[in-house]
Amino acid sequence: MLTVLLAGSTAALFGAADFLGGLASRRDAALVVTASVHLVGVFLLTVVAFVYPNEIVTRTDILAGAAAGVSGGIGVAALYAGLALGRMSVVAPITAALSGSLPAIYDVFTGGNLNWLDGAGLVLALGAIIMVSMSSHPDDPHGMPAAAIGLSLLAGVGFAGSFIAFSFTAESSGMWPLVSARVASAACLVTAATVRHRRVLVAPGARKISLATSALDSAANITMLSAIHTGQLAIASMLGSLYPVVTVLLAFGILRERVTGLQRLGIIVALCAVILTAI
Repeated sequence: MLTVLLAGSTAALFGAADFLGGLASRRDAALVVTASVHLVGVFLLTVVAFVYPNEIVTRTDILAGAAAGVSGGIGVAALYAGLALGRMSVVAPITAALSGSLPAIYDVFTGGNLNWLDGAGLVLALGAIIMVSMSSHPDDPHGMPAAAIGLSLLAGVGFAGSFIAFSFTAESSGMWPLVSARVASAACLVTAATVRHRRVLVAPGARKISLATSALDSAANITMLSAIHTGQLAIASMLGSLYPVVTVLLAFGILRERVTGLQRLGIIVALCAVILTAI
């Protein structure tokens, strides 16, 4: 039950963070926004790591965290670029389908045990992600360019790699793997932003949104790592990847992006998936 609550919180926080990150990336370069978000995240997560109890941090925890940071950094940069280029209500779910299913498949094939309710819940979760993804409209042929689809796929693979890498860290390490991850991702993103854009400070019009994005993203990472440490990777990754539901709802409520009947059904199926895994 605790894993379900943590993974559900992860989905809500990531969904809100991705929505704001996409908005910020429409006001400034996605790479600059991402680098700024991760720089602020280094400070926020370091503070949390000192406060959060831990017993021992090993070299494996630090290296696995760094690997997760590099993979996740690539995923976030690709996601924000895709959100800025294409429809939020399509980009986020495509990313989530990969970021949730690939770690789940890895977990099952490496010995993870799921009862039939868990299995049914994960199947429904994947189905919900796919249904929420299917939102193209015949009168909006240019709403989802090929580049945005490619970026969505890259983001999904990047996030999946991050989930899997974090599964190699121990619960006794506390939040320090997150600090290692954020330092690694920030270093890569800051270097890339400096080379391409000659700056890492976001434009004034996007700064407040970027700060809010960083706070939500950091909180999501905390609940995500906690979910991985307290339960199975398959459940934590798949339920944590239901964040498109939140992104779609925010895009509908604030940006007035259209939500199809199939997307509405996907949201209901997502709730059923959470209930099944909670049971």
